Amino acid sequence: MAQRSAPTSSRAAVRRAKSAPVKKPVPWGFAAGSVALAALLIGTLVFAVTHTGSAAPSPLRDADQAVGNLVKAPTAELTRQHKTGNLKYAQSPPVGGSHSPIWENCAVYPTQIPNENAVHSLEHGAVWITYDPSLPAADVAKLKAKVTGDGYRLLSPYPGLKSKVSLQAWGRQVFVDTVTDKRIDTFLSKYTQGPQTPERGSACTGGTNVTGTTPAETPDVKTASG
Repeated sequence: MAQRSAPTSSRAAVRRAKSAPVKKPVPWGFAAGSVALAALLIGTLVFAVTHTGSAAPSPLRDADQAVGNLVKAPTAELTRQHKTGNLKYAQSPPVGGSHSPIWENCAVYPTQIPNENAVHSLEHGAVWITYDPSLPAADVAKLKAKVTGDGYRLLSPYPGLKSKVSLQAWGRQVFVDTVTDKRIDTFLSKYTQGPQTPERGSACTGGTNVTGTTPAETPDVKTASG
């Protein structure tokens, strides 16, 4: 007896069952790890972009932070032209700007010295200590000890000073009320021939050695732009 063939509909069902794809489980762990890794990479990239240069070494920034409570002159005020005569300055005592062609010798002075010459010394990397003329002699002696023997420091009285003592470097200034203020030594160590100096290494001798009188006519021949 001949065998009967399976119905067409049954054969079609069998073929569909054989060809149906097998569903694989979703790799949620791998997906979550990929998302986390991508987020980390994006975060690192954003941080790098937004903080570019912030960690770069900056001796001037470090010096400023070490001293603290500084007066910083705007760059626009720190012109460097040579001019003669009495000049006006934004700060008192001045910390930069146009100045005399002749610098003030770095030394201790018993009377006021010309602003215009002192500013030229600051351009060469000097620190200028000024004090109220009423400061006791014992305190003046302590300041003198910080200047004597250093070729890039000046000391002089400054009538009308708003504090007992102030220190000036090119573009930087600090006011203190006592000679024992720790910022004095920090300022001296950071800015004497420090990173703020426009003409580091230029002389602070051979210019003038005045005590409020007319400077000697000694031209600045150290640098062409001095």
